[in-house]
Amino acid sequence: MAEVNIQKSEFFNLFKIKKFMIFSISQAFSLFGDKLDYMAILAMISFLAQKKNLNTSRAISFLSVVVTLPTILFGPFAGIFIDRWDKRKILIFCDLFRAILVAFIPFLVLRLFNLSLVYIICFFVFLLGLFFNATRLSIVPYLVAKRRLLAANSFNNLLGRIATLLGMLVGGFIVDWQIWKKIGISYSWAAGFYIDSFTYWISVLALIYLSTKIKIKRISSPTVISQQSRNFFSLILSKLKLMINDLKEASQYILKNRKVQIVILSVFLFVILGTGALVLYVPIIQESEGLKLGTSGVGFLGTIGSIGLILSSLTYGIWGHKFEKNLVLIITFFLFGILTIILSLTKILPLVIFLLFMCGFFLSPIFVIQDTILQENVPEELRGKIFSLKEWFLHLFFGIFAFIIGQLTYFFPRTTILFSIGVFVMFSSLIIFLIYRRQKELI
Repeated sequence: MAEVNIQKSEFFNLFKIKKFMIFSISQAFSLFGDKLDYMAILAMISFLAQKKNLNTSRAISFLSVVVTLPTILFGPFAGIFIDRWDKRKILIFCDLFRAILVAFIPFLVLRLFNLSLVYIICFFVFLLGLFFNATRLSIVPYLVAKRRLLAANSFNNLLGRIATLLGMLVGGFIVDWQIWKKIGISYSWAAGFYIDSFTYWISVLALIYLSTKIKIKRISSPTVISQQSRNFFSLILSKLKLMINDLKEASQYILKNRKVQIVILSVFLFVILGTGALVLYVPIIQESEGLKLGTSGVGFLGTIGSIGLILSSLTYGIWGHKFEKNLVLIITFFLFGILTIILSLTKILPLVIFLLFMCGFFLSPIFVIQDTILQENVPEELRGKIFSLKEWFLHLFFGIFAFIIGQLTYFFPRTTILFSIGVFVMFSSLIIFLIYRRQKELI
């Protein structure tokens, strides 16, 4: 009981720490802007699709490839630079340049109508975001005492979820709001970029203030090679060699462990579903006859899914221990396949709302079970390697499948591809279940 009281008191004590509250609230504004930016990009792509007769699904697929490239190319090496540079300056300059770049997108689009240049800007925005997010997590220990880290991370996680939910819900309406024309913004989607830029400026000003209040020591890069080395290229090369060795070691372990294999297969299925939702179903919501809800509809339906996600986090957290994890994971993907098939066939809005709520509800167990199985079955010395490679492969597969699905829209209707994805996931789940049951009988 005493431990619970301590945790509660530390959580509420955070409100007394001025530096931490300034940092957390400013980052919540920035996260809200990120989601708003995403909604603005979708609305902008829809605008360009109408002006230049572009295929929305292919445009979104190329965008998906672009935004995953920074993590694929630089994710394994970002820590090398972050540990060697002043973290305060990284945060300030990343948000400063992001503020400038996102504000420049409407000007670029309305003057040149060139989506390729937007992709280039998005690449650098997400590259800066990669460095910013990795650095942001390492700043918190400088703002609160060690005993308050758990409470601080919980508080930031809560703010992040609220900002994300509001960004999806409010952002969809902001980028479709016609009132912007009355204040000189001709296209409502452009307002989304301007507001996002404003949230970055809030973050920049807060970080400049905090940079004078906290002292951060530069930490030398991990001993990938000799600490005396100052050659970045040698560090990167050694990091690449280390990553290849980690990949070999992790792959050998995965091939020997059936439970971990199921997790990797589930990541594969999750990526296919995720890319299908983004590349295919978002344009269906925006443009298809029978729905044609625009970007505000995307935000509203995304919020419905998020509510399902939050409720399932609570539900599975309370009762999930009663069920076998591997079985829940397989059944969840089977149900996801069925939901995807129905979504590809229906345009009845109340049914779509219910189906997307259920999609969100089934999503949380996937995340929880994947991480739990790895934590329970992977040896401590391999755990970090497996988790990092899982994230890296998730981004890699997402970019690959986004490109493939985008190209398929040249030959097949979006609903046909989405239906096929649902069938593939459903039957893949059945096959995995049969293999899993057979292996269990043999044990």
